[in-house]
Amino acid sequence: MKKIICAILSAVLLLTLIPSAVFADGIASVKADSDGTTVTVSWEKISGAKEYTVLYKRSDSSADFKKLGTFKSSKLKVKKLASGVSYDFKVRPDSGDESPVVTITPVTGKKNTASAKAAETPKAEFETASEAVKNFGAGINIGNSFDSCGSWLPKNATVKQFEEAWGNPQITRAHIKAIKDAGFGAVRLPVTWNYVSDSSGNIRDDWMDRVQEVVDWILDEDLYCIINVHHDTGTDGWIHASDSSYNKGKNRFKKIWEQVAERFKDYDEKLLFECMNETLNDANDWNSTNSNDYKVIKKWQQVFVDVVRNSGGNNARRNIVLNTYAGSSNPGIINSFELPDNCVTEHTVLQVHNYDPQGFTWKNVGYDTERSTWGTAQDKKNMENFINTLSARANKLGVAAIVGEFSSDNKNNESERAEHAEYMYKTAHAKNIAVFWWDNGDHNGCRIFDRKTGEQTMPKIIKAIIGAVK
Repeated sequence: MKKIICAILSAVLLLTLIPSAVFADGIASVKADSDGTTVTVSWEKISGAKEYTVLYKRSDSSADFKKLGTFKSSKLKVKKLASGVSYDFKVRPDSGDESPVVTITPVTGKKNTASAKAAETPKAEFETASEAVKNFGAGINIGNSFDSCGSWLPKNATVKQFEEAWGNPQITRAHIKAIKDAGFGAVRLPVTWNYVSDSSGNIRDDWMDRVQEVVDWILDEDLYCIINVHHDTGTDGWIHASDSSYNKGKNRFKKIWEQVAERFKDYDEKLLFECMNETLNDANDWNSTNSNDYKVIKKWQQVFVDVVRNSGGNNARRNIVLNTYAGSSNPGIINSFELPDNCVTEHTVLQVHNYDPQGFTWKNVGYDTERSTWGTAQDKKNMENFINTLSARANKLGVAAIVGEFSSDNKNNESERAEHAEYMYKTAHAKNIAVFWWDNGDHNGCRIFDRKTGEQTMPKIIKAIIGAVK
């Protein structure tokens, strides 16, 4: 046993892995006492558990926790640790949730003690993700505004310049009110942070203030709001599903979410955090089948979960949103999605995007036959199969689900687009899956509201969407 411990301790160790401390039912506390270079780890026994696995790592390491062994007792003595080095310990029972992480630094000739307690269990009155999704009703995005970005803009560009970079006017309260008056219940507000933060992730105060202002407008209308990390991912983003991207950018990503979590930690259940948008590998492959790409997505999401769940206020019980690789609705990708640790499943939403069939929803798609009609028996069957796949995966994982982006480009075919939208919202609603229309503000794209006046530019589509969820 001593040889095993020494071998583990001699491994090359890097950065700190952030502990998570949100538990529904399990070991609530763990204690560590050191006498010289010997550490005694003790914990409370929990009902139903017969064995406990003790894991540890050096605190300055980003490597995974290593297993010390499995024991029936509630105490373990670990000898001959390195003096002056900090170690993290945690205990995993064979039933229930694992303990929080306790950190201790053994020092030759000295005694020390440390303890850690789990964060408060999510309160029952803070609605679950499933309840929130049910209450969303019809959802809509305000796209190509806060998520706008461009390297052509000067580094000292104003908030207005960034917000209008892709041709839309700044978001107004009139626009938010028009969304509410039309009958929508939730707004997804995509946000790109790349050009308004430095290389360490420090966000400009004026940008954060502006995001908060619009979030407040949305919540003031009694709408749900989702904010995220958006075009920091994708083909031109700095966040990729690769180990090199993760190792280079994880600290910046962590810093961004620390600031967002801190700014909004006292907001109520109407505000949700979405980890990141459509994250691709270095080859920008939208349909990757590489399992390591999926594992790296999970690593990014673990950073997000650890930051949010440990950031105080209401964030331990806030509903959060996690996306599949590329936000893809591909059945294989949906069924390969795995949750990060300690995300609190009852407060987690699985999100995918759907623009199928792309020959109908998009213009100038070279790989699919373009058409302006939708509604064949096969069209409807394909949509039903997609919703059933998403629902089944979410149910298996014990989380809620949404289609965070869905829409169709304008081809002077509003009635066909309305039928397409109605079927999606209705089919999803029957499975307690909310759908969010992607409104990019472009008349030739998928705009359904005039952003200057709040006028409904596609009233048939809006009527079909709202009617489908009643």
